[in-house]
Amino acid sequence: MITNESKRLAALSIFLRVYGVLTLIIFGSLFVGFAVQTPMLADEPKGALNWVIWNGIRCGSEPCHVPPMLFIIYLVWAVFFFLAARKLLAYVSFLSFTMWANLFHGLLMAVQALMHMDTQWHRFFTDIPFVLILALGIYLWRPPNARENA
Repeated sequence: MITNESKRLAALSIFLRVYGVLTLIIFGSLFVGFAVQTPMLADEPKGALNWVIWNGIRCGSEPCHVPPMLFIIYLVWAVFFFLAARKLLAYVSFLSFTMWANLFHGLLMAVQALMHMDTQWHRFFTDIPFVLILALGIYLWRPPNARENA
């Protein structure tokens, strides 16, 4: 018999797989773009895809090091989305961390974007909803023992 709880867990499993695929595509592409120093991500002259990142591929005359590190973190996160989707109850702690980390990451980005609305207004249609929807999806469909610990 299928219960509401099993439907909730099935929805979370699908949600995590979708987010895993999206995360691999987005951050894998950005990582490769940084690795090959594509002009599409450049600050000066403005590359066509520069708007998808918070800063360019160069920091002065040197390559920027922080963005690729963040890309790697999100790529590892994507792999764990697939692992958690297979065994949700075994990854409750990971799901709770992901929910809270992305909630506060999104809130911080919103504040930063508001402070720089002239150049960062588009974040409200890209980065910010990406992380907040992830946090909300986990919140809505998280396993029962995650609710008790939250």
